[in-house]
Amino acid sequence: MATPPAYTTVPPIFSLPDELLQLIVSHLPPHETVAFGKASKRSNKITYEPLVWRRHCIERWKYWESHYELSERLDAPPSQTKWQQLYYERSKVDHEASQAFNELLTTQQFRYERLETIARHGYDIKDFMMAQRDQTSDDAEDVLCRRYFADAILGQVHRTTALEKWQRLQDRQMVRLEEVLGSYDLFVLSGKKGDLNDIDRELDRLAQRIRDRDPEFDDLSIRMKALRVARYLRSENLVGNTNQEDYHALRNNFLSLALFEEPHTSLPLQSVAIYCAVARRLGVNSRPSNYPQHVHAVIEAPQNLTLDGKHKLFVQGAEPELMHMDPWRTDEEVSQDQLRLRLLQMGAPSTQHMHHLGASPTIEIALRTGRNIMTSVQEARERQRGTSSRSRGPDIEAAWYSMLWSMLVLGSSNLASDLHRRRQCLPYLIEHFQKHYPEDINLVEKHIPSMFEGEREHTILLHLITTARKADQNKKAPSPRDKSTENVAYKIGHHFRHKRYGYEGVIIGWNMRCTAEQRWIEQMRVDDLPRGRDQPFYNVVYGSPKSPPRKAYYTVLCVYPADYIIRADDKSTRYVAEENIEVCKPGETPSEDLLKLAGRYFKRWDPQQNIFISNIKDEFPDD
Repeated sequence: MATPPAYTTVPPIFSLPDELLQLIVSHLPPHETVAFGKASKRSNKITYEPLVWRRHCIERWKYWESHYELSERLDAPPSQTKWQQLYYERSKVDHEASQAFNELLTTQQFRYERLETIARHGYDIKDFMMAQRDQTSDDAEDVLCRRYFADAILGQVHRTTALEKWQRLQDRQMVRLEEVLGSYDLFVLSGKKGDLNDIDRELDRLAQRIRDRDPEFDDLSIRMKALRVARYLRSENLVGNTNQEDYHALRNNFLSLALFEEPHTSLPLQSVAIYCAVARRLGVNSRPSNYPQHVHAVIEAPQNLTLDGKHKLFVQGAEPELMHMDPWRTDEEVSQDQLRLRLLQMGAPSTQHMHHLGASPTIEIALRTGRNIMTSVQEARERQRGTSSRSRGPDIEAAWYSMLWSMLVLGSSNLASDLHRRRQCLPYLIEHFQKHYPEDINLVEKHIPSMFEGEREHTILLHLITTARKADQNKKAPSPRDKSTENVAYKIGHHFRHKRYGYEGVIIGWNMRCTAEQRWIEQMRVDDLPRGRDQPFYNVVYGSPKSPPRKAYYTVLCVYPADYIIRADDKSTRYVAEENIEVCKPGETPSEDLLKLAGRYFKRWDPQQNIFISNIKDEFPDD
């Protein structure tokens, strides 16, 4: 008897027309899209459509490296890009970054090498790292170190971008003013809104708003356009500063803060930079001036037109017609006579007037910004010494770091002057790198030694880099607990307050005796302590009765309380005698500042045990 034919039951969903299946697929996440595509030839064809994978690409990743030319791809027909292949390429980057990141968190060995490998992907890992930093649960087993190192990687991605922009400027390549000045912002952002793309989009939006408000804008003369731009920016409070007492506030040096954060205050230089960037998008050739003490915008008429729009005969070598704006103070034109009078009052020689009234090279504006940041940081530190309130705004150490880098990378045509300035800045940058940004060893290696080729600093730098690389590659020498360390009363991770100075800290290392330099011992008057440098805090004897007991010294990470008057070395590592440590009581939670910094050494804070959970067990295995 013949076997009856087998009938395959078609899932009801495939009775739907293609249009409805496409609508369903448009709501599926990537993994379900792939699974649905495997169900049949018909579903595979639907899920293979470029539009499907273009949606997945733009929904999953906000940030893309420039070589992808994403804007051009989005403007082109979907079929011209292999969107599914692009999706898998980006997914592979995320997967590799995730593996390297998890390895980085588990051991100090090769930590900075792995961090460098991840950061090398640039903006392609920004979405992943922002998720690690901002979306890791407070209950995660390694929440502090995961957030800390994700932020460190984001910071290095941004700093790498900034240094590339400055290096292009130094090499006399085309870099827009807002990119050069926005590079300072990249040092203080660490992933917050305000990177170069955000600044670019906001300036585009402002220019479009001006054009939309005045349909006849494009038909106006250059003079009228220049005035309209200033009028709009001042009406929106995007330029200027109503609080003159805060003139040199650190936040006023950064374009992104002026554009995105209330109040929209800035220094004249940043106000002019915003004005020039918007004006340029509207067809106005505007650049910052060389004017001393207060930057103005210099607007230049086209070669064949006057500022008022009248045609004129082009003459080779003729000086262009100029006008000046001071958007920081007013939306009216500033007369050249007024500017010349001020120059005379300042004692500027008349032979220099045209130089001061003319447009400044972008590199000079960049260096001027660096000098302004230096002034603002110094003022901020002085304020912190004399006030009981913690200042809000950009991180002082990150801002100082940006200034140091700009002073090294950017230079004038005077090689001797550049070398002198770089020699002055180099020790400060190396100290800052070692203290706050040890992960930047690759940036130091890439940019700095070549600046000192043939100079004595070159050999010193190469030795420093080699030493730092070896320290990262080698396993940490363990300091186990045994009879010889039984006088070490406190553990790695103990949260404490300094008995004398009142700052908050956490223990990140210990020694059986003070191993600091003699200069530090004398400066801190260690020998004046009740037990000196070689006696125990507690009068406890161990080992041979004839051997004098010894004191433990601890390396600590500290932050000062908000009401503390002197905080010059906030967020620093310190060397503290045992007798100066007072462990915090149960229930006393570490400050947000300390929790953020502690991720470099610890996995999490354990409120039940009243201790930070160590992530440096390879160095202190029994703590």
